[in-house]
Amino acid sequence: MRRLVWIPVTAGGLAFAAILLYAAISALKPGGEVLAVPIEWWPSRFEWHNLRLPFEETPFARYYANSVFVGVTVTLLNIVTCTLAGYSFSKFSYPGRNVAFVVVLATLMVPLEVIYVPLYALIYDLGWVNSFAGLIIPAGTSAFGIFLMRQAIDSVPDELLEAARLDGAGVIRTLLTIIGPLVRGPMAALALFIFLMNWDSHLWPLLVASDDDHRTLPVGLAAMQANNLGASGIPMMMAAAVLALLPTVVLFLSLQKRFVEGVAMSAGLR
Repeated sequence: MRRLVWIPVTAGGLAFAAILLYAAISALKPGGEVLAVPIEWWPSRFEWHNLRLPFEETPFARYYANSVFVGVTVTLLNIVTCTLAGYSFSKFSYPGRNVAFVVVLATLMVPLEVIYVPLYALIYDLGWVNSFAGLIIPAGTSAFGIFLMRQAIDSVPDELLEAARLDGAGVIRTLLTIIGPLVRGPMAALALFIFLMNWDSHLWPLLVASDDDHRTLPVGLAAMQANNLGASGIPMMMAAAVLALLPTVVLFLSLQKRFVEGVAMSAGLR
């Protein structure tokens, strides 16, 4: 039965891999071969200088640096805030805890587009338009991350925490030395989810960052596409898209084991 399940999974994986491979090859084609009919699957020669075009003709390096800075900062903020909130909801008892947790979960059902108008008004009043604060602070925590970490910390035996308290460990020390090492898998899964979500985010960065100094890659790629129409601009766009994809591929390959362990642990499969 397992072999039958692997057939569509493998077929889907190969299909996606073929698309990515074609995009990478197209990034190295001469401009006239990209839109050739019939399709020329293999270039007559590899134009390696296409990989330099985004950096030479557009502020691509700035977009890249902005995305890395915002993505890493938002990910770290989420790990801290979601772990603290999950710790609170899981291991502390206080009035209104369950109600507060239900409210957090309820926000998962609210589409982000619904809150963008009041959120933008708040960011505007704070003077955070065209600033990194406007890109980072609103994304500094997530209801999904709180739920994920709460489920993971629930699996930590209370006896370990009680033993730590008897040894004189405080709340923060217990979190750092006992709980933290035990939930590294879910933390890695959360980091991967948040980084990928933020790396691909387009609408919110488009609203709050309209200048090149603060544009992230999705917004920058859209601006590049608008200014580079025709066959000559397509290899450059392909190269930019492939380069933009590299950090997510590297991150997933490096964290995939922790990602699977984290999801399994949070789902109660361990």
